[in-house]
Amino acid sequence: MPDSGSESREPTLDILKKLWGVLAPYKVRVLALALLISFSAALEAVGPQFVRYAFDTVIPQGDAQLFLWFGLAFAGFYLFRAVVEYGGMFWSYALTQQVVSDVRMQAYDHLLKLPVARFADEQSGSLSSRVVNDPNALEGMIQAAASRLSGQLVAILVVAAILVTMSWKLALVNLVVLPLLAAITYYYQDPLREASRNIRETVARMTAASTEAVSNIRVVKAFVSEDQERERFGKENQAYVDLNLDRRKDVGAMEGLINVTANYGIGALLLVGGWMTAHGSLTIGELTAFIMYQRQLQGPIKSVMFFNDKLQAGMAALERLSNLTNAAPEDGGEKDDVPVGAVELDNVWFTYPEADEPALKGLSLRVEPGQTAALVGSSGAGKSTAASLIARFWDPQEGRVTVDGHDLRSFDLKALRRRIALVPQDPTLFSGTVAQNIRYADPSAPDDAVRRAGEMANAHGFIQGLPNSYETQIGERGVRLSGGQKQRVAIARAILKDAQILLLDEATSDLDSESEAVIQDALDGLFARGSGLTSIVIAHRLSTIEDADTIFVLEEGRRVEAGSHEELLALDGRYAELRALQRREDPSPRIGSGSGVA
Repeated sequence: MPDSGSESREPTLDILKKLWGVLAPYKVRVLALALLISFSAALEAVGPQFVRYAFDTVIPQGDAQLFLWFGLAFAGFYLFRAVVEYGGMFWSYALTQQVVSDVRMQAYDHLLKLPVARFADEQSGSLSSRVVNDPNALEGMIQAAASRLSGQLVAILVVAAILVTMSWKLALVNLVVLPLLAAITYYYQDPLREASRNIRETVARMTAASTEAVSNIRVVKAFVSEDQERERFGKENQAYVDLNLDRRKDVGAMEGLINVTANYGIGALLLVGGWMTAHGSLTIGELTAFIMYQRQLQGPIKSVMFFNDKLQAGMAALERLSNLTNAAPEDGGEKDDVPVGAVELDNVWFTYPEADEPALKGLSLRVEPGQTAALVGSSGAGKSTAASLIARFWDPQEGRVTVDGHDLRSFDLKALRRRIALVPQDPTLFSGTVAQNIRYADPSAPDDAVRRAGEMANAHGFIQGLPNSYETQIGERGVRLSGGQKQRVAIARAILKDAQILLLDEATSDLDSESEAVIQDALDGLFARGSGLTSIVIAHRLSTIEDADTIFVLEEGRRVEAGSHEELLALDGRYAELRALQRREDPSPRIGSGSGVA
């Protein structure tokens, strides 16, 4: 995972522009909501006039009918105001949830379009945190910015106008208080934003640590590493607590200073207004109403000031989301018709990011359409790397990977990958049923097609023995299946795809010899001989590739030999050496574990 501190820090104005970009699609709803909440804020300004009228007119007159009408008006007004406030609150919340939901979906959609390199640079848990947790941090900022903030600003303007109208001399007291409130808020802006940013990044690391431990729980338990994982997670958890406490200190200090300053303003009003009342230039009702208005004015002002806390937290989250959504997605070409033709690597050089040595060094090989080619060699020879380039998970820095002479980069990515089926050495299954995992290749496939794919992959027998057959839940990552069973489900999934290029990345490594032979026969019969599918097999056992049309022997990223099984044995070179070594060391020979970057 890259150092989070290395991510670019965007100016506040740029972040606010991005916030407006987030809200722009909802501008009609935002405007309507702002008007509703502004109306509600304006209604609040009427309240002190009831008090003023009661003290200066109703109470001195003592008229029963006037008391009755005053009571009815008071009750009706506050009931109406409550209805308006409820509408503003509910629609504000509904708008916020819609915006956050859409932001989360847009971030997730962009995440799925990122190149494999990005997933290699950052832990999956951290990326997931950007999509799931960071949009939640926008909620307070969006709700305040989209709706309540507008109401507070309107309330400030309306109440300020009333105060000036009632007594411009008393209103001047605010000229001392307001700049102090603004200065306090500005002072804490950067510390709060930095604290919020650090908290979001700590949450991402904490999520990544827990995700890794849970997804690799068997390894954790096998190596008795529970304490080690607990310590790793506990370190991030404590950092999260410490950062929140530090941030809370700043928030508390800011809020305390704002409250003290606001209360000093009320005290100044009591002194100045009391003096004016004592000398007959202001009535008791007017002074009482003025103090109530001052409270109303300070409420929105403090809300705007306290909004700074939500603003900085939201801006930190928006920065992290922008770092994700600004990352360039995978780029493809315009061609959406992938022809049937030879698959060729032409003088390909490829180096993984931050690697010291190239994984492929001028590799060239050609697989004719409908043929089966095998890639063999020691671990790290470049076999899996070549397969990854054919699937366009990576692009070469030099040279070309082509189909029928067309560079893979010229094809639309979805169109290209629909024509390629992949069975990796470590099969990835999803939580759900066996049928859902096979049908992942074609969600619309009928049950009989799923069953036929299971039979071809020699998986039907064990699937029938499961509690609910094809509808059996297999758990996250297929945890309820053995390695060989998972591999057969993955092969069935590839069969169902009915692609034109099949990549088998040591796909039979976890199978016993009998199952391997059955599956190999099925694959040979269905793909390499019957349907014209071009198969590229990364060999784990030599027994799986003896019938391949061409065997390419790779070492240190280069092709050192090529030919059929018989031709390579006759050549008595590296292939023959590997085969002899394999037979001597293992009755089920293996050449290269495939455990490293290959």
